[in-house]
Amino acid sequence: MANAARAIIIENNKMLLMHRNKNGNVYFTLVGGQLRQDEAPEQALVREVKEETGLTVTAGRLVYTEEHAEPYNHQYIFLCEVASHGDVVIQDATDEALLNKISTNYHQPVWVDVASFSGLPFLTMRLQQAIVEALKKGFPAEPVKL
Repeated sequence: MANAARAIIIENNKMLLMHRNKNGNVYFTLVGGQLRQDEAPEQALVREVKEETGLTVTAGRLVYTEEHAEPYNHQYIFLCEVASHGDVVIQDATDEALLNKISTNYHQPVWVDVASFSGLPFLTMRLQQAIVEALKKGFPAEPVKL
């Protein structure tokens, strides 16, 4: 059983997502990934966001937890703030960068309009619906289990 930390990052009415093409299955998901052994979700969040985007998380608040199918059985989803930045790119020394070069498992961080988020092919519908609702009414003050 593996756990993952994921980031909801919103700037200027755009949300940062990971566009995936996993062996022909095209979808979007939140930026983030697997916790390492003895790593807290908050630590994994900071590391994964840096690896997958080059961004530095300056604040993260747990807003959702989600039970999920393999390989990540339990996901911690944080609403994040990031430091000022330039372009968003996968960092060279990461698994994602290697997979982009040698396989059909492609990762690309992209900014999408918040208004179009509900219509995207998103990996988990429950999480997508929760985020769409939160974009209208605000994110929960306490973590919600999806």
